[in-house]
Amino acid sequence: MDATSLKGPFRATLEASLAELGRLRDILEAEQKTLLDQDATALEQIVEKKTRCLEALEHSVKAREQMLAQLGLPGGLGGAEQFLSAHFSPDELLAEWRQLVALSREVAERNIHNGKLAMASERSTREALSILTGRPLAPETYTRKSRSTGCSGITLGKC
Repeated sequence: MDATSLKGPFRATLEASLAELGRLRDILEAEQKTLLDQDATALEQIVEKKTRCLEALEHSVKAREQMLAQLGLPGGLGGAEQFLSAHFSPDELLAEWRQLVALSREVAERNIHNGKLAMASERSTREALSILTGRPLAPETYTRKSRSTGCSGITLGKC
């Protein structure tokens, strides 16, 4: 295929990616609220939605990458920008492309933030369990300790 015949499909992948990124942003907003509320049931449902959305997004990104490869262009932002500048007028898809890049960054930042929230919640849960059970906070699996039982070196749990 030549570049001209790929303009329509490229535009379609761009629009599909924008739609999925918009959905993903909404899902990540809901995920953040759920993480703050510590609602495990709702979080499970959100993770399923997030997974489906990421799969759909991956499909449009892979299709766009394949088109770029067919044209001998590099993948990622660089190749897409080369294709856009060479085969579209500056006002034709530039706004959508900028929106896609900005939305991708926003989604990535939200996802990182949510990951930090999840890790903080997990850490709090481990601390609470440690207090309730009287067990040490750090897991003892694969620790380097010498026990009075005669075991030394790296152990799997307690000897």
